[in-house]
Amino acid sequence: MDRKQAHIDWRPLSIALLLTLIAPVCVAFMLDRWLATFPVLMLVVGLICIPLATVVVMRMVLRELDRVIAEVAPPDHAADEVQNEHDSRLSDVST
Repeated sequence: MDRKQAHIDWRPLSIALLLTLIAPVCVAFMLDRWLATFPVLMLVVGLICIPLATVVVMRMVLRELDRVIAEVAPPDHAADEVQNEHDSRLSDVST
């Protein structure tokens, strides 16, 4: 049995998480300590970056899963053609 193997590429997902969440929160933490405004800047950055990171990373994850699924189980065009032919016959009979 010949099974295809496809793997999720974690590197772009990790980079996206790093750039959209971890780096901004770390910078906000350091600026809060330096400006003595702790927790104000952290709260503002957290309210912006957490939803942003969620949306960006989840879109990338879904795109990556679509790629893996397409590699492992490509769509069967022959079955689609048979189904379309069957549907057209049913519509001809009903009219």
